Amino acid sequence: MYPAPAAKIKHFGSLRTAAVWAGILGVAQSIIWMGLTITAICAFNCVLYITNDLSYGSMVKTVFFDVYFKGGCRMNPSDYQNYDQTILNTVNTVFDPTQILIWNSVYLGVSVCWLIVSVVLLLWVRKDNPKQTVTAISIWAFFVAAICCMDVASGVIFGVDYGRFHEEALRYNANSINAGVIYPLAATLIAGGVAAIAMMIISFKGFVLWFINFGLLVYLVVRAIRISTDKDNVDTLFNPRKDSNDILTTRTPIRAYEEVEVQAYNNAAYVPETRSIAETIEVNEGAIVRAAHLSMDSNLMDRRFRDLNAFQQYPPPNPQQSRPLKPSAQNPTETIVVATSGFPVPDYSPQPSPNGILRPHQY
Repeated sequence: MYPAPAAKIKHFGSLRTAAVWAGILGVAQSIIWMGLTITAICAFNCVLYITNDLSYGSMVKTVFFDVYFKGGCRMNPSDYQNYDQTILNTVNTVFDPTQILIWNSVYLGVSVCWLIVSVVLLLWVRKDNPKQTVTAISIWAFFVAAICCMDVASGVIFGVDYGRFHEEALRYNANSINAGVIYPLAATLIAGGVAAIAMMIISFKGFVLWFINFGLLVYLVVRAIRISTDKDNVDTLFNPRKDSNDILTTRTPIRAYEEVEVQAYNNAAYVPETRSIAETIEVNEGAIVRAAHLSMDSNLMDRRFRDLNAFQQYPPPNPQQSRPLKPSAQNPTETIVVATSGFPVPDYSPQPSPNGILRPHQY
């Protein structure tokens, strides 16, 4: 049989471009967010320096640390300055620092996997290997889908925190003209709202990168599905699908340059036709076969009359020339009746009735 051609992916150029962008962006983003999660884990363990002088300029950074990353450790006064957190503690965030630590640890592991599958995506997408390409896209899509879902979940959570800080800050007066006491430490609520909105933006990767990741995810998944369901990627005239009902799937291969042996008649009675001018009449074999089967005496005939292959040999010539030969003309023309399968001429005469009286024709 003919060897099967190598399967190739249709419209590979656009797929390769999308895979390269997805791989490069995946490597860059995974490295950045691995650094951010490691920084958050170090902040929970009080490894980072915050400030030793609390002011309105350093309040946002200090509140950021206190709300989301400060663990149960005590920091050195030269690295961190305590302040009154009474107003700040009136707001209950969705995640406390311990839950944020667990979330960051999980995100760190997913980011490492994202880095690995992005490198695999860059290396495994090949035009002549659809199976390997689909595998690489499927693995990459799984982890990117997990990243996108976690980003949406954390973004919604920090958005809820921002709404709570904003709602609590509206209760405090900031103008001496209005009735009420002014609380300077109410500014910590504003710093808490800034910290929440910053975490939401980081979670959504600036929104733009999230939409880019999601768009690449949808595109590559659709292309992978099309590659998996494409049954015509290796179809040619000489290599049809195995599940096709085309006769080409079962026929023997064409041997165009092989000699074909023709079986000739092997009896001495065969005389080749040498006449220059002859009129050949083709006999309708189907009509003869039907007439022979309709004959009532067909069962009495010899079995060889029902065998088409029995007449492939020419009968022996009659040594006694009982009939005189016709005088040959200058351009003799003879009529030769050829029966392709050699059935005898059927008997169309009416059969005698049992009473010995011939019945008239009914039709």
